[in-house]
Amino acid sequence: MIELLAIPAWQTPPKTLDDWVAQLSTLAGRVEVSRESTGVSWLEIGSLRLRGYAVLDGLRVEAINFELNDPDPGPATLVIEAAAQALGFEVHHDDPDDQTDEDDD
Repeated sequence: MIELLAIPAWQTPPKTLDDWVAQLSTLAGRVEVSRESTGVSWLEIGSLRLRGYAVLDGLRVEAINFELNDPDPGPATLVIEAAAQALGFEVHHDDPDDQTDEDDD
């Protein structure tokens, strides 16, 4: 599994979960949304084997941690990067080498 973190770029106007759903839908088709709690929702695009854990502050998206489970993550990565760019977000790739010794405890 590959993980990508989408966070707002510097001085990006607030974006809502609906903004993300609309953008992802335009690029990849149907997006399923399930609310876990007031400040957390899951986004899922089954055709890309892609899930996103969205952290919200009110209506504003603070960050989305995307999980790419397809053996070929290329198409999902392109969709995430295109949506993020359109919405003024940055995408950071999870680097397992960034783990600290504290993570091992």
